[in-house]
Amino acid sequence: MKIYKIALRNIARNKRRSLLSGTAIAIAGFAIVFLFAFLAGMTNDMEQNLWTYMTGAVRVRHSDFDKYERLNPMHLAVPDFESLLDIIEADPAVTATSPRINFPGRVPIGGIGSDEKVNVMGMGVDFDREASYQDYGRTLVEGRLPEAGTREAVVGRALAEKLGIGMGGKFTVLSQSGSRGSNAFTFTVVGMISLPMTGLEKVMFQVPLDTAQRFLWLPEQVQEILIKVDKKVDSPKAVAARLGEILSSDVPLNVWDYKEVNGMAAMIDLAVKIYDIIGIIFFLLASTVIVNTTIMVIFERMKEIGTLGAMGMTGRQLVKLFFLESLFISIVGALVGIAIGIGVTAYFGVVGIDAFAKAMEGMDSMGIGAILYPVLNFKSTVMVFVYSLVVTGLATWWPSRRAAKITPVEALRHV
Repeated sequence: MKIYKIALRNIARNKRRSLLSGTAIAIAGFAIVFLFAFLAGMTNDMEQNLWTYMTGAVRVRHSDFDKYERLNPMHLAVPDFESLLDIIEADPAVTATSPRINFPGRVPIGGIGSDEKVNVMGMGVDFDREASYQDYGRTLVEGRLPEAGTREAVVGRALAEKLGIGMGGKFTVLSQSGSRGSNAFTFTVVGMISLPMTGLEKVMFQVPLDTAQRFLWLPEQVQEILIKVDKKVDSPKAVAARLGEILSSDVPLNVWDYKEVNGMAAMIDLAVKIYDIIGIIFFLLASTVIVNTTIMVIFERMKEIGTLGAMGMTGRQLVKLFFLESLFISIVGALVGIAIGIGVTAYFGVVGIDAFAKAMEGMDSMGIGAILYPVLNFKSTVMVFVYSLVVTGLATWWPSRRAAKITPVEALRHV
């Protein structure tokens, strides 16, 4: 007796009931595929933004700078950074480095004597090196990059609008220097950048590193070195520990991975675990429909169960029959739901989801951009399919065994 053929026949014979059960699994599959893909996209976006603009995968700083960061201690810089770069770039897991000076400043609107000022955040970078660290091909939307030794700058588009300047415009920045005094420099806009974090775009401008060193009285010094690593080779935590042991300087250094620098980045690991639990709950809720419909089937098909039992079908075979019916429905439902989820995710993975722009604007410290791009991966496709089969399979096991315990005599009473 080929039980799987009987199971397929029963599914086709009860189309409405089968469609209800399959739809529940499909909706759950679609929801979890998109949920996991959205979370993966958010995690990737957060990691990319943190590594590029804020913390690096690993960050090297003067150990006292973090302690007094709120006081803007520009004098706590890292000297002789070129020799440190040679050691850092020799590490097999390191893919790119970025020596930088970040400096807060104020730009008077209407001239130096104006009472109206705009808060800005400058970044001194080596543009030749930075071209392999930042994706200027995507972010530089107008103009060109500044040349070394000049007072040229690239400015966030939102900041340029706030300052009321365009290409070729000039703005003067007042800032505290490394000598604990103050200084002012006038820069010329030669390029516009569009950053993934709108809050950062409203304050950031970038200038040549050597110009920032002159402006801030930090000759041959940088405030920090950001490092990107290949996680397939080694983790940021391991790289930070390794570099922390071999880097030496005239000043004490902190070599931290990005999760040590930004506490919110570490929270994403907890968020991933929570979403895993939510995914299982989604399938459990969907599987209750399978359980209910299977139990209904048992009572509706008492005559059939009694007839099959009288014809010699054993309790084990009855369990297999009902289990296979539910399993086939789950497979089809999961495949349909996952296929729809993949299609929707692929679409938004290209165009992005910008409905969160306003909500994410105040979350720049977490590195979350205004537009999120869901990302499909093994977890959001293959594992979702496996989860759906396991959860629904376990959910239908009990009602299937319930059918096996019905004796032919008890079932035939319903004839």
